[in-house]
Amino acid sequence: MVALLLGLAIGFMLGYEVGKRISPGVGSIEIIMVYGSEKREWIEAVVPEFEEWYEARFHRSVRVICIPMGSGKSMSQILLGQIKPVIWSPASSVWIPLMNYLWEQDHPDLVRKYGPIVKEWEPLVSSPIVIITWEHLQASWNITGFRGLYELVKEGKDVKFAHTDPFLSNSGLMAVLLEFVAATGKDPADLTVDDMTNETVREFIRTIESRAVDYMSSTGFLVDSMASEGPEKKNVVVAYENLVIFYNRIGVRWGKLVAVYPEEGTLLSDHPFCILNAPWVTDEQVRVARLLLRFLLRADIQAKAMKYGFRPTNETVPLDPEIFNEQNGVELEVSCKILDPSGMRGKVVLLLPDLWLACRP
Repeated sequence: MVALLLGLAIGFMLGYEVGKRISPGVGSIEIIMVYGSEKREWIEAVVPEFEEWYEARFHRSVRVICIPMGSGKSMSQILLGQIKPVIWSPASSVWIPLMNYLWEQDHPDLVRKYGPIVKEWEPLVSSPIVIITWEHLQASWNITGFRGLYELVKEGKDVKFAHTDPFLSNSGLMAVLLEFVAATGKDPADLTVDDMTNETVREFIRTIESRAVDYMSSTGFLVDSMASEGPEKKNVVVAYENLVIFYNRIGVRWGKLVAVYPEEGTLLSDHPFCILNAPWVTDEQVRVARLLLRFLLRADIQAKAMKYGFRPTNETVPLDPEIFNEQNGVELEVSCKILDPSGMRGKVVLLLPDLWLACRP
């Protein structure tokens, strides 16, 4: 009988310990974070540290469910009510005016009463959009930006151009926006729907797009194909600076890749941390999300992002010259103007993929 009772007690205690590990437990907090997959390695490395820090600080467990997803796809699923995150972190703040515009179309009463769905956000890390080419080609072509690329095509140079599909990928949307900026000479906030129908603008974009050889759905896959297939297949690609660093550090058989920072200005893939102003988000979840933001902006956590080629947004963190240097094909300090897309008209962002469709071959 004693043995039986002892066995039952041990079984109960084991069951209790297992239950604690697989269930959130009484008083635990759970928040969902949907984020651009480009920063997946960094997020997966540091969010568990936040959970440990939070429990040690507040003696209460928190679970951050991190879901990597393409920026356009996550926006659509939020608008359709298929996912209900507390935090939305697309690859770029260019998506914010579009999200707010579409949310207002669907929920005008909510916007009148509570304001836009994204009204509280900060950039986490950044990676400039750059024109990537091969070092030996840049030595002869001397690409300076999208206008220079336009002139190369007009001269009949053997440009094999590529960017991702702007319907599916953040870098593709930003590539079309940068072509649009170069064609008009305007800042993003000043672009209008009427500019999109201007034939001079369309001719500029059409000329560059006429040399396109690929429109893949993933930026990582696109640059990987450039690195693996060589300059005979792709020799000018619009993508993220951090990918130039990555491939030069591992080595590419065809030679070195170099990043061109467009003289017309570039956009930062600035990975905004957006705490959603939505009916399903509680005050307590907002408090936890703000603590997570402060944690991710901590100097030691930001320094870890540089290992993956991202630039920190915490200005107290110095850039690592061992990562951001000419040997890795990039500049330590971005030499061109940084364009601000946050003031763009939502309808202009919405129609950018349609402008691309009208101009692509």
